[in-house]
Amino acid sequence: MPDRVTNTIQLATGERKFRPTVINCFEEGLPSLDDWFKKWLRFFFDEEVDMDGKGARKTYSLLQKIRKAKYPAVSDEEEAASIPLQLVLQGVFDAVLVNLMQKKGGPNWESLRSEICSSLNSRKKDLIKEILTKTYQDADVLCLQEAGNELVQLLRDVYSESHDVIVPRSYSVKRAQNSIMLLRRSMFSEVHEVEVAAEGWEDGDLLLVKSKVNTPGAPEVSLASFHGDTNGLLTIPMLTKVMKELPSSRLIFGMDANTHELQVSGKAYVLDFEKTYKELGLQANWGYKLDPKLYTTFNARTYLQPQLNKAAKSSELVKNGDQNPKDFVLFSKHFQVMGKTRDNTGKGEYVEDVVFPTLDFPSDHAAITADLLLDDRTEL
Repeated sequence: MPDRVTNTIQLATGERKFRPTVINCFEEGLPSLDDWFKKWLRFFFDEEVDMDGKGARKTYSLLQKIRKAKYPAVSDEEEAASIPLQLVLQGVFDAVLVNLMQKKGGPNWESLRSEICSSLNSRKKDLIKEILTKTYQDADVLCLQEAGNELVQLLRDVYSESHDVIVPRSYSVKRAQNSIMLLRRSMFSEVHEVEVAAEGWEDGDLLLVKSKVNTPGAPEVSLASFHGDTNGLLTIPMLTKVMKELPSSRLIFGMDANTHELQVSGKAYVLDFEKTYKELGLQANWGYKLDPKLYTTFNARTYLQPQLNKAAKSSELVKNGDQNPKDFVLFSKHFQVMGKTRDNTGKGEYVEDVVFPTLDFPSDHAAITADLLLDDRTEL
């Protein structure tokens, strides 16, 4: 969690600030543990950041409590001490990685890291812009999750003439994990957010709006975007709650449900999710009977990252990687699905058994689409 909010900080100026660590694009060298520790202490306790244009503050103030309500394994005592614990353990973790690379990385590890950062980060905005404006230029509704300041500003620039960028009132500049939507102006108007009280999920995870459709006689529609927790345990409770508070029964919902192919304790089982959304009167873009092997993630992390439970040896990518059916477009009975796609290339194609993100596709979730037709004859 502390890595999530301090690894790469997007400033109000559009610039980025990086924590001194092996696993980001920190520009300075890390020649020794002593040198690294001085820079690390200065970053957290001396340097200030301004992420929203409302004033600078010390970097350590970005850390948030880890709530027992979202992570039941956390005790009350751990929640109360979670901010200093995060600082201590982040320091230990960063120190271990610096020590590891200095001893095992050879003389060229820093130049290699710099090369990777240059490729993935300097090109990332251009890649996103190219994918959205070429492959998905005809989309009327785009639901995105885990969006931060930099991406939101990019989208506002790219879509300034065609779409409105809708962000939740609970938009979090700290977490950079907001669920947002882009709605084509020629099709949607009078867009209003409907706030749903969070029950375990974080600020910015859920966006629900109602909108008029700019077609004579067309009814209002509900549109939503959601980012589930890592194990997907909040997705079913969230969907159940949203369905009780819909401003219009006509619904389109794009989500990262974080559901899993296999039934494993402590993780959301995709077929349980399918049963739930059907009971709530919804359909999915994947068809009436879901194939759990329609994967939308296949990422296998190295050990140079903070979620070590997700690390996989190169010989165990399938066994220990994250290959699961996590992403959905759900919709009410008022719509017919005319087509659907998965995409892990940025070109509207899905290549099986390819780990992503890649140097050409910057997301660890596939892009998915649904071509929906609103049938006004459907009874409420």
